[in-house]
Amino acid sequence: MQFLVICRPADGGDPDEFNRLVPFETEAMREQKDRGTLTGAWSLDHPGAVLILEAADAAAAAGILAGFPLVEADLISTEIIPLHPIDL
Repeated sequence: MQFLVICRPADGGDPDEFNRLVPFETEAMREQKDRGTLTGAWSLDHPGAVLILEAADAAAAAGILAGFPLVEADLISTEIIPLHPIDL
């Protein structure tokens, strides 16, 4: 199942710590891409990102995200949205 994940900076987060963790976040994303669980990632015109995850369910998607350094540090919030195909 696919999930759209909207990542936003957490209110009151330390911008210096955020910037320090970005390279580790990018590496974690690369690892998930190599595993086939991260199928797309986009940056925004403002801080944040949009991801597409492939996971069994929302709990599994949340588990994947929990391993991301910025999530672990509570510097980003994530909104996990299940995607359902539309038969056209």
